[in-house]
Amino acid sequence: MILPTPQQCLDYFAEYKVPDNILHHCQRVQKVSLILAEELQKKNVPLNPELVRCLGILHDLFKMITIKEFGKNHYHKDAKITEEQQQFWTEMQEKYPNMYEGDVASLIFKEQFPELAVALKNVSNPRHEDYTWEERIVHYADWRVLQEKIVLLEERLKYLQERYPRSPEVWERYAQKIKKMEQTIFAYLDFPPEQLEQKVSQVSHGS
Repeated sequence: MILPTPQQCLDYFAEYKVPDNILHHCQRVQKVSLILAEELQKKNVPLNPELVRCLGILHDLFKMITIKEFGKNHYHKDAKITEEQQQFWTEMQEKYPNMYEGDVASLIFKEQFPELAVALKNVSNPRHEDYTWEERIVHYADWRVLQEKIVLLEERLKYLQERYPRSPEVWERYAQKIKKMEQTIFAYLDFPPEQLEQKVSQVSHGS
């Protein structure tokens, strides 16, 4: 499997003029994802940590394609965007109308990194069902990271419900799905979901 290097992944954020708050969120999701992957590997769960590394940081590379009013949500009132970034993403939205971040990532990376392209499309799709372990880890980690803060599923769900209006039935399905995913992951681990933030802090301080 051919994957971009860590430096290539960072360079994409400059190339695609991604605002800093999105980069920082992606870096945090990557950190959480890699810690989960390491712990799962200790339990003999078969997975590719390099794919987790790439998925973790690139999962929201094209998030701006879906954002029409950057910084207007009160959660992101301090987020900054330059005129150059805003113009770039206005043009991207015109080039890729009515598409989600995973769809754009799949189109852009499918020739150079075909496996990564498929995984990026899956990991950003809440309706996807048959996740690989790498996709499952990053999808779950993304749910647990609000901006750069590790939160419980309930807090993240509250934010998502406010940020992306859907019917209560739809959010109930998503909630049940992510809770089931959490159970699947933590069935292999020696600590509960409530201690994930503590675990990440311990690893960060020890690195």
